Amino acid sequence: MRITRIAVQERNPSRRNLYVDEAFALGIGTETLLRFGLRAGDEISHETLREIEKTEELVNARGAALRYLGVRPRTEQEIRDKLREKEFGDEEIAQTISGLKTAGLINDQEFARMYVRDAMLKHPAGALMLRRKLLILGVDRATVDQAITETLSTVNLEETALALARAFIRKTRNLRPGETPRRLRTRVSSYLGRRGFSWDLIQSTLKAALPGSSGSDEQEDSDVPVT
Repeated sequence: MRITRIAVQERNPSRRNLYVDEAFALGIGTETLLRFGLRAGDEISHETLREIEKTEELVNARGAALRYLGVRPRTEQEIRDKLREKEFGDEEIAQTISGLKTAGLINDQEFARMYVRDAMLKHPAGALMLRRKLLILGVDRATVDQAITETLSTVNLEETALALARAFIRKTRNLRPGETPRRLRTRVSSYLGRRGFSWDLIQSTLKAALPGSSGSDEQEDSDVPVT
């Protein structure tokens, strides 16, 4: 077989259409073109053509992964899922991820630490929520636990939970005039629970955020409104 023409694609000048024996064979990018040193008039075997196709698929998979990473850092599982969504083969996905890990562009350990640090700065939360979100993103449990332990060791969770509770009370109190202490405790407790704080921390936070509150329902206060 012989390469009879290499034509620039009209819609994407960075890509070429490769013609073999006057028939269209495949589209390739500049990187693949240069890597194989392809020129019109060159002879080409079926084996070489298959190798070109395989290389082009790998180049495309890597390009898709890099574009995805360009938006924000990603976990290995996120990259794998995105490439599967784009219908790349298992071999291309494995090679792409291996290359990105070698280059330091995928690192689940660093991703988990960064995720926890950023969360505590922008949207503080408890360990339960952070763990759940990282597991959903595909980080393995051991890596998640290590990142949370390391990062939260430098954070005063008591102060964090108390600040969140007080901000929540200020923001919502006027929306519920005449609310009883019991109902307020329930709302604050539910809010902190949704933010992933432990029950023990929620209880101590309720006592600090709502002076005079025991944090339990032992006191019948449903008829006494909060003023």
